[in-house]
Amino acid sequence: MDENMKTEIENGAKAISLSAEEAMNKFEEICSENSIETTNPVAKGLWRNFVANVRRTQDSGKTVEQGNDSFYKSAFGFFVSLEAPRDMMAWNRMKAKEEFLRDSDGALESGVVAVANQNALGKWIVSRYHNGAYDEKTISSLPSGAEETEDGRFFIPLDNTAVYMNGGKNDNYGKPLPSEQMRRSGVFYGSLGTGEMQPYYFSYKNQGGIDFAPNTFEWCHFMCVLGSNGTDIYGAKTMTADSLTMNTDMDTENDLYRNMGEFDFEQCLKDNFNSNLVPLVEMDRAHIQRQALPSKERYVVTDGTVCNMNMQPTKNGNRIINITDLNAELDYENDSGMTTCWIPEHLTLDFGIGSTVIVVGRTSQRTTDEGVEPTTINVAGILCTVKHGSAIEISQPVEENFDWF
Repeated sequence: MDENMKTEIENGAKAISLSAEEAMNKFEEICSENSIETTNPVAKGLWRNFVANVRRTQDSGKTVEQGNDSFYKSAFGFFVSLEAPRDMMAWNRMKAKEEFLRDSDGALESGVVAVANQNALGKWIVSRYHNGAYDEKTISSLPSGAEETEDGRFFIPLDNTAVYMNGGKNDNYGKPLPSEQMRRSGVFYGSLGTGEMQPYYFSYKNQGGIDFAPNTFEWCHFMCVLGSNGTDIYGAKTMTADSLTMNTDMDTENDLYRNMGEFDFEQCLKDNFNSNLVPLVEMDRAHIQRQALPSKERYVVTDGTVCNMNMQPTKNGNRIINITDLNAELDYENDSGMTTCWIPEHLTLDFGIGSTVIVVGRTSQRTTDEGVEPTTINVAGILCTVKHGSAIEISQPVEENFDWF
């Protein structure tokens, strides 16, 4: 342990009235509970969290418990899926705007929006209905989520969810929706601390979630927070992103390093994600059936042979691969036999046409004037099981343009 960490422990000990020996023992206990070395940089964050919790407890007058302090958990495993970051407020803001444009008075009275008007002094008078009562206040500037309509009216989308579906109170009820709230979601398979390996749903908000982008099906270590239900884990501010370490980047002499060369990813998927396994030829039916499931459970796991690749990113940053089931009989009259997969930029494509891959993602199906199009997959995880070639963009024959002639 370096001198800086020793000084950190001593300073923390003084703040919570522990002896140097007691503090060192507690520090080593915290590291042991989270399966990390005392020299791991994450250990400093865990120690600071412990000291902060003790100080809050002391300030409240409650008795300090010297037992297990494991708010942050040390995770080891791999991501089965990890979606690109999405703005989780975009849908709510759009619905609030639609309601305001359709019926501004109704949107105000239902608590979906607040209305802002600027007075002669340049101040903003903001009006809202909250818990059945009319509120009004004057502020100097509008929150970042405020919007202006084409006819010059200003409104502020509000969080109008008083209670979450799980019964929990929403502390942001009646407050302005943020202009943006990015979140990265995924499915993690691994262990927390010394626990057994199992699937977890993963969620990570704000900048940390944007920066956190390990490749799927690659072993990694990171710190996280375990939800009360035991199956959800969350990113912790910047700590989770800062603590991310790929297992292959570790020195094999490191106590945290694990030799996972014999691990069978395919068997793991069969054993732990059986309800999500869908043959490629049944994707259209599965898309309809899975709409009734909770959002985080709607992903599918399927496999196929890569028959086409387009590495030129779309405007959303996605690359495109087409996969097919070579063992399925094909009706050439009504089916191309290919499923389009949209691959986000954070996932590595290191294989070529002819490779066999397992893809994990959410299905999507577009309806046009000509009817329902084939189901596509928004990929959040990909594993190459049989590799051929490399990901080189295949040039497609393009009809020459003779408009100049």
